[in-house]
Amino acid sequence: MRWAPSRPKSLAAWGRGVLRVKVITRWQRLSAGLGLVAGAGLLVVSTTRVPILASAQEAVVIDETLASVNKELITRSMLRRAENALRRDLQEQFPDNPAKRDEVFARLQPRLLVSLIDERLIAQRAEEIGVMPEIEAQINATILELCKQNNLENLDACRAAMERQGLTMEDIRSSYRGQFMRQAVYGQDVYSALVEQVTNREAEEYYRSHAADFTEPGEFEISEIHIAFTPETLAAAEARARQAYREVKAGKPFAEVAQAFSDEKRASRAAGGKLPPYKDNQLAEEFKAELEKLKPGEVTPILKLEKAYQILRLDARRPPSVKPFSEVRDVVKRIIAQQRADAKIKAYLRELRAKALIRLADPYRNAIIEAEKAEDAEAAAAPRKDS
Repeated sequence: MRWAPSRPKSLAAWGRGVLRVKVITRWQRLSAGLGLVAGAGLLVVSTTRVPILASAQEAVVIDETLASVNKELITRSMLRRAENALRRDLQEQFPDNPAKRDEVFARLQPRLLVSLIDERLIAQRAEEIGVMPEIEAQINATILELCKQNNLENLDACRAAMERQGLTMEDIRSSYRGQFMRQAVYGQDVYSALVEQVTNREAEEYYRSHAADFTEPGEFEISEIHIAFTPETLAAAEARARQAYREVKAGKPFAEVAQAFSDEKRASRAAGGKLPPYKDNQLAEEFKAELEKLKPGEVTPILKLEKAYQILRLDARRPPSVKPFSEVRDVVKRIIAQQRADAKIKAYLRELRAKALIRLADPYRNAIIEAEKAEDAEAAAAPRKDS
């Protein structure tokens, strides 16, 4: 929990203060049931061990091949890393419920090898359709934006912040790479056909019943008088703020008062106190509550911030507005297509497996068959979703 301080620091809503990385976890992918149906093209092979010679007479096994996917190997160490990642995901998802973590892990662990097979098939398809250069550029841009959002000056600072949370830069890149590859491959091979199948009538019905999802937040236009203080200048700053407030209430133009009383280094001073527009959701609640009391042209009382006094004038306010259907039609169709995509994605992955040469080591010869049975049972037990 982040404790709220006694008074706001600025107009903008509070920042998070810690690095936040939004990635789709292995737990989320498995629990969503993606990539767990079986296909043809499976060959069972004996386990392959990769030895390293400790001496002329002795070989030490350091890894073994559990599966191959069109000649790409999946090894035991890769499966162990996937198991460790699943445990970390479950620890974050159920921090205070070890019994739940164990129950979910026991249910999903047998499917991890199939998930790794699906990841290789998706990666191979992404290479085939030529999207990997674009994906790598997208990863770079996303990580740079991640650093910027968390006020980290450069990649070294970003990397250090990740490491403090037990992550590496390659962990993050790998997570985003998996997400972006799935988006690209499913987008081209699955979603595009589904979008074309959505009728305008279906899209309009969804739009009307989900109007809030297509509503632009309201906007405030604001001017300010901003008078900073230190502990030593607090009294003088308060007196200055009171004088500015009296002059505004007496009818003196707000812009003139702002230019006379605001701090010289304050950017808004030269513009007569004018600030950039703020969306409803960009304002700290304390400021929003004060501004909502005003009519255009009215001013707030003197507001005491952490390091400044501030007087705000409401210049204009635009209420929230629903975007017209014509502007969001394509977005609506993509949303509907995505809601219908689960079954299509499962069928698509089955098709990829049918076309692939997949070899499984003896202990795992039934891994895909068992994963398919488990997925089908869960699908049959789940409540039906309305599209």
